[in-house]
Amino acid sequence: MKELGNRSTRGSVMLEFILAFPIVLTLILACVQFAHIWLARQVVHHAAYCAARSCLVSHKSEYTPVAGRSAVAVCAWIVKGHSAGESDEVVPGWGGIPGSGGAKRKTRVKIDSSDQWNVSATVEHDFALIVPIAGPMIGWLVNPWREGSEWLEQRADPSGNVGAADLLRHPHIVFKETVLLPKPYVTVTPTGW
Repeated sequence: MKELGNRSTRGSVMLEFILAFPIVLTLILACVQFAHIWLARQVVHHAAYCAARSCLVSHKSEYTPVAGRSAVAVCAWIVKGHSAGESDEVVPGWGGIPGSGGAKRKTRVKIDSSDQWNVSATVEHDFALIVPIAGPMIGWLVNPWREGSEWLEQRADPSGNVGAADLLRHPHIVFKETVLLPKPYVTVTPTGW
């Protein structure tokens, strides 16, 4: 046992570890969660682009279902959470995307085609913060004054919160992205989607 004067240094390294490790772990997990959030925001923006792009090749009467299918197909890769009755999204030729059952419930699309030569797609997606420690902290920071709301999706239907159906519950944040694309031509015939 080393001694400095009358003081023992035994146990000081363990005490430093006990004090510093939780802070360092939280910072590492926060970096991972923020990287996941950044990636998800880019995916939601791409979903808005795909929704608007799919409207360009569709008849005006089919904009909403076609754009919805496009946005759900893109957001299925980042969705986490499904209830017992929801089946996973299927990519033709690849198969199902594990854990993507809640993609239709968590992705909403609004199309604005009031202008004859432009189409605008707005996609909202409830994104689950899945990283331990950092996810619940960020979820609480999104809306700290409503008790328990950090564990729910940010929108609710008339029967309550739609996120309560998830088998594994995570805090959620909402991403909202809008893309405006010009129409170089106008399609005339519906395709029957």
